[in-house]
Amino acid sequence: MRILLVEASHPPPRLPYTTLSQHRFVVDRASNSEEAWELLSSFLYDLLLLEAFTPCCDGIHLCRRLRNVGNPVLILLILPALTGGDGGSAQASHRIQGFTSGADACLTQPVDGQELLAHIQALARRGARKASPVLSWGPVCLHPTACQVTCDGRVLTINRKEYQLLELLLSHPRQTFSRAAISDRLWPLDETLPTDATIKTHIRNVRRKLEQAGVQDFIQTHYGHGYRLNPSYHARAALASDQTLQPGAVVDTVTAHVWQELMTANARLQEEIEHRQRIAEQLERSERMLRNAQQVAQIGSWEFDMQTQTTYWTEELYRIHGLDPSQPAPTPSENLALIHPDDHPIHTEAILKPVIKEEPFEANLRIIRNDGEIRYVNIRGGPIFDDERRLIKIAGTTFDITQWVVNDTFSTLRAVSAPVA
Repeated sequence: MRILLVEASHPPPRLPYTTLSQHRFVVDRASNSEEAWELLSSFLYDLLLLEAFTPCCDGIHLCRRLRNVGNPVLILLILPALTGGDGGSAQASHRIQGFTSGADACLTQPVDGQELLAHIQALARRGARKASPVLSWGPVCLHPTACQVTCDGRVLTINRKEYQLLELLLSHPRQTFSRAAISDRLWPLDETLPTDATIKTHIRNVRRKLEQAGVQDFIQTHYGHGYRLNPSYHARAALASDQTLQPGAVVDTVTAHVWQELMTANARLQEEIEHRQRIAEQLERSERMLRNAQQVAQIGSWEFDMQTQTTYWTEELYRIHGLDPSQPAPTPSENLALIHPDDHPIHTEAILKPVIKEEPFEANLRIIRNDGEIRYVNIRGGPIFDDERRLIKIAGTTFDITQWVVNDTFSTLRAVSAPVA
């Protein structure tokens, strides 16, 4: 069972968090109404345990708010202790207010640990809509009162997390749980989330203990989806579910299922958002590394789209030319104006003609920056084709070689690029 415990930070918490954690419950904590609301909107809880009146959490208002949206979570209110002549009538008034707001049970402070556990077990039976709190599927039975799991009457020796895993599966025997869903349901928010390997280890351990008890293939793996109980072990579960429901049970069950579907969809949406955020972060990191690498190497890259006739420049290429990166990349005619007039013939012979022939190219040119400074660059690139060998882009790099160039060296380099007379 997963419990959300809403407790005030000041004064120090009075609710027995330690007691709940020691009795195989998965317990998350919230310190105010809004935090509790966010958690209840994001995760599936079996029980909400909260104080009715605190400075940071109006339990009555939170109950009413949850019921207004159809959340079927079981709610146990903790009422303040009242003294004085009219304490009894005030206490009764508070209980009535709690029940009419949607609470399922009320306790009065100070809370006794054993009484709290007894109330939780009673609410669990009510939530299960069974005369017995026992969860069963085929030969496997889970007894919440004794915190035991039996197989054909034989008690299995399992640890706390294995118990919680079986409780989750037995509570929803026809539902498939992904590893992410198991993690969300069985690991509190204040614990480090398990790896997939950790969850697979717990599944494997439970399977091994069941096999040792004579039950084979009780937990099935649906690859790409998760884990669920083997439907062939449905006989006892079918008999158990054939009991007469109490008035209103059908409506409550339908509401619970609808809410569960909504919460599952919400969890999947949140997972998709987080996945896209991780991809966006990885893309941003790659782009940042590319910018840094190009700046260190003084190499900018560019491409020209043949279909849209648009040009793309990286940030470093703008810097090499002394241009503003927030402005559109220059058009082919504007780009020609950036080249030193004396090197236009080299541009024509060494770049434009190979482009027309759809061949790779390389040339050493001088460029004129906006501030009038002349720089020396090495330009190389070539065509990019699609699968049908159609030209779709011209792409290349511009390497600022100014710091390595001396007059004699660059003259030699230019001679390599110069057109033949």
